[in-house]
Amino acid sequence: MTTSGTVADSGADDDRPAGGTRRSHRVTISDLARRLHISKASVSYALNGRAGVSEETRQRVLALAEELGFHPNSAAVALSASRTRTIGIVIARDPSLISTEAFYMRTLVGIEQYLNEVDSSLLLRLTGEHGEDLDVLRRWSRQGRVDGFILFDELENDQRIGLLKELGVPCVVVSSNEPDDTVGRLISSPTETVALLLEHLSELGHTDIAHISGPFNFIHERLRVQTLLEQAAEHGITVRHIEGSYRYDDGAELTRQLLTGPNPPTAIVLGNDLMAVAALRVALDLGTAVPDEVSVVAWDDSPLCELARPGITAVDQKTMERGRAAADLLLRIITGSSTLHEEAPAGELRPRASSGPAHP
Repeated sequence: MTTSGTVADSGADDDRPAGGTRRSHRVTISDLARRLHISKASVSYALNGRAGVSEETRQRVLALAEELGFHPNSAAVALSASRTRTIGIVIARDPSLISTEAFYMRTLVGIEQYLNEVDSSLLLRLTGEHGEDLDVLRRWSRQGRVDGFILFDELENDQRIGLLKELGVPCVVVSSNEPDDTVGRLISSPTETVALLLEHLSELGHTDIAHISGPFNFIHERLRVQTLLEQAAEHGITVRHIEGSYRYDDGAELTRQLLTGPNPPTAIVLGNDLMAVAALRVALDLGTAVPDEVSVVAWDDSPLCELARPGITAVDQKTMERGRAAADLLLRIITGSSTLHEEAPAGELRPRASSGPAHP
């Protein structure tokens, strides 16, 4: 499907000068359109010198922009030089999982908000998990339908990256990996997130925890586990790692095995919000008190974690902000920036009632 956005940079400037008077908000394309009684698209065309408006309208827009001190969003100016003003995302995941997992929904919202501000569009396709995504990447690239791609869930020797390099199409990979492979990368290092989780659990006295991860074919999951095991040893914490699938049923079954087996852990860390909700439900069904007998912690925060009872402690991974950052980085690469790697916004721990002191 294709989603479109019109420039609507409505950010207000809340700075106040020394006298305490509130400064006027930054003039936006929406303001110009409202004053001139024309569409935001027409204002964008006029400002960017594009066909679609009369010369009289163009001059009216430029005159009002000068009068009000309008300064166009730098990203919007950069996008005006691109070919299609469209970026592509092809996701090779089960649609039923994407519809229930918050990560993709919140990330896509962040990307779409950004593209709306710079009057650009997103071309999105969900495919199967057996190479169909490569066909879409190849077809859209050769048809010139997009200026670049954002890639998620990097794999070992990821064929998508090699394909886009061969085709000469820019991309940004959202990953924990940082190789020097001449492609754009928004890097979400697991180091800070692991430190947040372990410091929280260590302060609560936990020394025996279990970790149910997502699929190990994703590079970011392998790096998470590696970092978790290394840092846990420094805290005197033993970690049992189990590979999961991000699915609710999988989180439920693996949690059941942990809690009904010998020497159950005092805390379980789960790779996403959906598995964490499943773990909480199973614990309560088994009569295992949360957090008095077992603490439940999620790697990714979402409204599911906040609304659960008890609320689930989780790391807010700033997914909407990361979506915006990925789109911004891709835009700059498309328009010639030599900066290929950037760090993703840092996450924040959201302590809630599902984590408490380790039981004796």
